[in-house]
Amino acid sequence: MSIQKPIILIGMPRSGTTVLAEAISIHKDLGWISKYLEVFPSLPQLSFLHKLVDIPFLGVYLRGKKKQSKGLINFIRRFLPYCVENYNIWEKFCGKKFSFDYLAHQKASQAEKEAVIKYVRTLLKYQRKKRFFAKFTGPPRICFLQSIFPDAYFIHVIRDPRAVVNSLLKVKFWREGGGLERPWWKGLPEEYIKEWERRNKSPVALAALQWKRVVSLTWEEKKYVQHGHFIEIRYEDFVERPHEYLTKVFHKVGLEDSPEAHKYISSIGKLRNMNYKYKKDLSKEDIKLIEEITRDVANKVGYSF
Repeated sequence: MSIQKPIILIGMPRSGTTVLAEAISIHKDLGWISKYLEVFPSLPQLSFLHKLVDIPFLGVYLRGKKKQSKGLINFIRRFLPYCVENYNIWEKFCGKKFSFDYLAHQKASQAEKEAVIKYVRTLLKYQRKKRFFAKFTGPPRICFLQSIFPDAYFIHVIRDPRAVVNSLLKVKFWREGGGLERPWWKGLPEEYIKEWERRNKSPVALAALQWKRVVSLTWEEKKYVQHGHFIEIRYEDFVERPHEYLTKVFHKVGLEDSPEAHKYISSIGKLRNMNYKYKKDLSKEDIKLIEEITRDVANKVGYSF
């Protein structure tokens, strides 16, 4: 028995995927992997606790959490289930390669497929939900995931590479995890490595090259997706008109619009386009370097340098 029409959100880290994923996950028909399963990955039965987040507290749904948010309600959210990427579970069934390789044009083995489907089916059973939602950042893994979920919908969030690179250079996981010194994911093509070396192994160049590779590979692999099941959203457009794009997403994936999801978006307040930060943080030379590396790909989605 397969998992019917799961919804998978993808994009580079620091591309604004979190807020959209949080809103989508609130939909009454969607089940997902929560932070509880990071601690107890072998107990998908804990998903029955997700029903807690279907009940509003002081008029606000407690599912969905931005770590940087403050206040009483956001403090309470730290202890309630919310949708996470949780690579530990995917590594449990598919190996370390799922987290750290590009998996370019690779398919899951039959054993991997059966293990994932069994786990997700259990999640949905205990959550009493109809469809599965997941979020991943980094390499798209479209071919691999589509071999497990043949009728999956993929939502690709894309953001100005200058803003993405600037954010990666500052964020803790990238800096402390070695992102400034070496490729984050294994399998960066040789021509990319050579260009990085020509750029004196600049951390800026390395991040820009990985943005280019992830976006290019996403477009290469979308040919494996059923017609109409690939949706691309620019971060800049979403933050400008979040309710409009949220409604479009639900419509395109075959779900009713969700008042709860819109209420969550409204509870955040006006979303701000944070792209202005790279202009303050990066030197003119670094901005020029990012533009030189990514221009051919970025121009295709309207980022004009």
